[in-house]
Amino acid sequence: MERFTKIYRKVCVALAWISALGIALMILSTSLDTSLRFLFNSPLPGVFELNEVLLVAVVFLGIAWTQGERGHTRVVVVMRRLDTRLALKIDIICWILCILFLAALGVQTAKEALRSFSINEFRWGSVQMPIWWAKGLVPLGCWLTCVQLLVDVWRDLQMLRGRLPVNIPDFALPGD
Repeated sequence: MERFTKIYRKVCVALAWISALGIALMILSTSLDTSLRFLFNSPLPGVFELNEVLLVAVVFLGIAWTQGERGHTRVVVVMRRLDTRLALKIDIICWILCILFLAALGVQTAKEALRSFSINEFRWGSVQMPIWWAKGLVPLGCWLTCVQLLVDVWRDLQMLRGRLPVNIPDFALPGD
């Protein structure tokens, strides 16, 4: 499992870099569009449409990496006050609920992505922007996050069994 986790981690990091490049492209395109609009009253056509589909890539290509980094919002203040074993069990329950939700979301969005691909769906605006590929990134991101959550469940189970050191974030409370 450790070997799989290392390989999977590299995939998540690569996708997170693509996500970061998407953010950079959104910043550059918006800045250029705004500058041209302000200086020459001549905006770049298609920037809004481009950023709309890039936003999907940014969110769904980076979501599994963010989970691996524990970058999503968590209530560690409460977890810190609980018995370690109870905190791990609650973590496992939360991860399983997230897996169920994201798997269902992935299935439904995959159906929509396949329909979108089959009709070669475009977004109409100042330029025609294909959106079928962006719709395909949504289930991909959901399922990659499910895999990360399964890794998290495995890791928490290993901590419960004493095979891995317990690692619950330790954030200082105000007044501590």
